[in-house]
Amino acid sequence: MKITASFHGILADWIGSASAHFELPSNATHGDLMSAIHQRFKKNMPEQLWDQRKNRFVKEVIVSGKGEISKILNIPLEDKETVKFLLIIAGG
Repeated sequence: MKITASFHGILADWIGSASAHFELPSNATHGDLMSAIHQRFKKNMPEQLWDQRKNRFVKEVIVSGKGEISKILNIPLEDKETVKFLLIIAGG
């Protein structure tokens, strides 16, 4: 299946791309997408963005419309889905 990952704000700056396309198996989950993102962009990911121990984005990154990443890793993806990643930052 074809999946597009869309990165917004400073997340796109850190990763070095506003979006990326991935070819994943037909039964892929959000966890599989996290692994694919890490494989492709790991050299660009600072520790405040990627948890090396858990092999996923830090908890401050959410998936638009799905919620917190740690709660959705087992949710299946749909072919041609666009998954939007946003970094929650405090400020005023």
